[in-house]
Amino acid sequence: MSRAFTLIEVLVAAALSAVLLLAITRLYVVYNRVVLVQQASIKATLGASGIVDAARVAGMQARQVVAAHTFAGANYSSGTTTAIFELPSIDASGAIVGGAYDYIGIHASGTEAYRFADAAPGSSRVSGEKRLTDVLDALSFTYDNPSFPSVTSVTVSATTSAAVRGETTYTHMRERIDLRNI
Repeated sequence: MSRAFTLIEVLVAAALSAVLLLAITRLYVVYNRVVLVQQASIKATLGASGIVDAARVAGMQARQVVAAHTFAGANYSSGTTTAIFELPSIDASGAIVGGAYDYIGIHASGTEAYRFADAAPGSSRVSGEKRLTDVLDALSFTYDNPSFPSVTSVTVSATTSAAVRGETTYTHMRERIDLRNI
């Protein structure tokens, strides 16, 4: 004798399937939101650390901070949102090229921060522009001396933020960088 499913068994199975489907959908939505928030957090953190890292690398090799320099035809001045470092030029073997200097600038413009490089002839450094972040909230440079050639340390403070679905993630990094001053 063959036995079929009763209507109640079918309804119970359908209800359990619906509850399971709703639970899986809810997990997917929550997981997707967590992933988006984490991606925003990573973007903000990478933006701030990119700025601080670029300033650290330039500053630790710098001979001095200069008041102004022209990068690709545009003039920039050191101040609260811009720092211009003068570095001894280096050749392909890493040796210092006597009497030649490269210039690295870190500059904020709106929600973006850039690293500019102007390498001297014969230097192994590459001239050009690189966007460090597009989620900048605030960037400030403070100097231990008001006379740029006498600066021995620069403090960089970078705040970035990224928003997703009404939630904003902020990252703030601050670091004091001592110049090489050779």
